[in-house]
Amino acid sequence: MRKFLLVIVGLLTIAVFFCVTANVFGRFVLNSSYPWAEEMSRFFFIWTVLLGAGVACLGNENVTLEFVRERVPAIVGKLFDLIRIAVIYAICIVIFLAWQDVLAGFVSFTPILGIPHTWMFVAMLVFAVLMFLANTLDLLRLGAGLKKEH
Repeated sequence: MRKFLLVIVGLLTIAVFFCVTANVFGRFVLNSSYPWAEEMSRFFFIWTVLLGAGVACLGNENVTLEFVRERVPAIVGKLFDLIRIAVIYAICIVIFLAWQDVLAGFVSFTPILGIPHTWMFVAMLVFAVLMFLANTLDLLRLGAGLKKEH
């Protein structure tokens, strides 16, 4: 699944590149910009960032302060991990609760292409689901590590 998601992130990155290049070409060579290119590049960029961040979480490749964790006793490092996991779960809960508000009545569309903004907001929900799964795996790994120490 992770490789499939990485391919999607790569395709989205290419799409961002295409849209931005088309708009730059239109503005500076043809003296006319493409209104669709700005909307689509924003749409693709949001999906690229959030899906890429979710995939990074699944691969346990998120940014950490390893130099701090390496200098404290192991039990303090485990405590830091538990705090990190709790904060990430809290963020996921906030995203899930906010998603209910989006579904409850947010109806707006992009001005040029008429794409519902909800399709952009779905990226945040997908990110939260991936982050929730990755966090649960981290919690299970941490629990298994604590059992081995005792």
